[in-house]
Amino acid sequence: MTHPTWLGPIRQSAFIVSDIEATAREWARVHGVGPWFLFDVSIDGTNYRGDTVPMRSRMGLAQSGTQQIELIEPDLSVPSLYREFLEAGGTGMHHVCYWADVARARDHFVSTGAEVVQEGVTANGNEFLYVTGSCGVPYVEFVDPAGGMLTFFNRIAAAAETWDGVDAIVR
Repeated sequence: MTHPTWLGPIRQSAFIVSDIEATAREWARVHGVGPWFLFDVSIDGTNYRGDTVPMRSRMGLAQSGTQQIELIEPDLSVPSLYREFLEAGGTGMHHVCYWADVARARDHFVSTGAEVVQEGVTANGNEFLYVTGSCGVPYVEFVDPAGGMLTFFNRIAAAAETWDGVDAIVR
């Protein structure tokens, strides 16, 4: 099998946290990563291991060079790959994310033995897919960055370039 160069670089590293604001401030203080854009995620009708469920969490995004860092504080009242991770004893690094063609990524990774875990479409129409990971990474996410999501990601990257290190969290 040839290397799937169409995937491009890993664009994001994501971490499950219990207190998103405290963790964002710690990333800013210790690693100099910020500012953090925090927001609530509520997506109805995702597919989680064959069941239709909502995806609910608080998320935070910040840019560090070419890498986007994501913090996720899951809503534990609904089933999700985030809750699954915590219930299995996991904390910290949860997934890496490629901005890639989701259908092509599904075909490739399922052919290598990965299992589809959760998938859906955001309110602005961006498709996402999580599959089981490998190489010590629990999950891998694929996002179609077209439209509004790419505009938002570019805003996060631009904010990091001019961030003065003072306010860790954008409100």
